[in-house]
Amino acid sequence: MNILVIPTNDWMRAPGHGHIDCIAERLAERGHNVYAWYFDLYRYEQVKRRPRRVKLVRPRTFWVPDPSVFYTINAFVQSPAMFKAIRDLRIDVVINENIINGLASFLVSGRQVLKIFDFSDYFPESASIYYTNSSQAVEKMVEGVSLAITKLNIKFSNVCLAVCNSLLNTIKTIDRTKTSYLLTNGTDTRDAFSSRTEQKQTSGDDSSDKTMVIMGVIDNWLDLITPLSALNTLVVRYPKIKLVIIGPWRKEEYKRQVKEFVQVHGLNSYVEITGYVSDKRLSEYLKLADCCIMPYETSNFSSIIRLPEKLFVYSAYGKPILSTPLPEVAALRTEHVFFYHDAAELVEAASSILADQNVSSRMSAQARNFAREHDFKALAERLEQILLANISRAPAQNN
Repeated sequence: MNILVIPTNDWMRAPGHGHIDCIAERLAERGHNVYAWYFDLYRYEQVKRRPRRVKLVRPRTFWVPDPSVFYTINAFVQSPAMFKAIRDLRIDVVINENIINGLASFLVSGRQVLKIFDFSDYFPESASIYYTNSSQAVEKMVEGVSLAITKLNIKFSNVCLAVCNSLLNTIKTIDRTKTSYLLTNGTDTRDAFSSRTEQKQTSGDDSSDKTMVIMGVIDNWLDLITPLSALNTLVVRYPKIKLVIIGPWRKEEYKRQVKEFVQVHGLNSYVEITGYVSDKRLSEYLKLADCCIMPYETSNFSSIIRLPEKLFVYSAYGKPILSTPLPEVAALRTEHVFFYHDAAELVEAASSILADQNVSSRMSAQARNFAREHDFKALAERLEQILLANISRAPAQNN
């Protein structure tokens, strides 16, 4: 099949990758011709990853720094080039994870093209988070417009994908007749599994080094203060403990708040903030971790529908996980995840892992078993089956 992906972001320079990106690369490994539309949004940032077997389609871009304005303008500017690319590359399937430019791709695609909408996030909230410093009226306007565009993407698609059951149910609420499938986030187990012998062995000795890791794009959808508060207690028992926070920060103001908390509580020698690191360096940090943390805010709607990628990445490295109570994660009944509601519960959960090698080893094995089921290779096979089951139906759809 000839497949065109409309990704959520800049494929090479964005601080993170989209849900469909790595799965698409596995589809290319399976012999399909996979193309990805290239959004040159972060043109002044360093290259963070290169495409693997996926061919980038690079249209002329009108660049502005504001993401919403960038995508809106280029949805119009690039539509003719998108129409030409779909025709010239003989595209069979368009997979869209970008509600503005992806909608444009649906509109310029012929009826013979299978149109897939990848509902990978609750886009109204993920869009409005860029405007938290604006007035409430602006935030609500952004949410309303994003929701309307999301509904249009569902309407004009032939098939929808969802990363969790909550979003799958949302699709049915908007269009109960829409063909839709669950396709979760995943992980690449190849590097993690190949380094099993290099994994750190947890010791119950209080004087030995202990490491906890938080990774991902850092924004105020994460609650870093609770883990730092727990660390303030844990350092009494584990004087060599360290909390490593890995990933790019979206807002300097939040970074200043976190650093101020660290400074005020005298935690400087116990906290390492790395910023963005390469995949190789991230792998090294994860190998050395005793446990990993998913510290999401639970006061927003996204926490209800969140099934985060870091769950799968941590699991691939065999790490016990400490998480705020996320309903989608709880529904998986994962045995290697401990939930906490506050700093005291986080201290208790972390101590049970750090103090007992048997607990740590058991949870590590459970984590790896979970990761095997959600490897990108398995997800690509699942997506391939979905495409093959629906591609012959595309001309019959009413778009």
